[in-house]
Amino acid sequence: MSEASRHVPVVGGQDLVFGLETSAGRIARLAAVDALTHLLMSLRPETARRRLGLSADITADHAY
Repeated sequence: MSEASRHVPVVGGQDLVFGLETSAGRIARLAAVDALTHLLMSLRPETARRRLGLSADITADHAY
């Protein structure tokens, strides 16, 4: 995948054992995906608002 990309994000480290390193890596990846999501949403706010509304409508029937 990196051969076809101009930029390759690298987040976190190796998850060698279960413990603090694993949690920290997951949090770092989640933060990176969240930041990219917010960036993309800010580029097209109206489209993002419509799609978030559609997602809310679809998932409303599956709330616990």
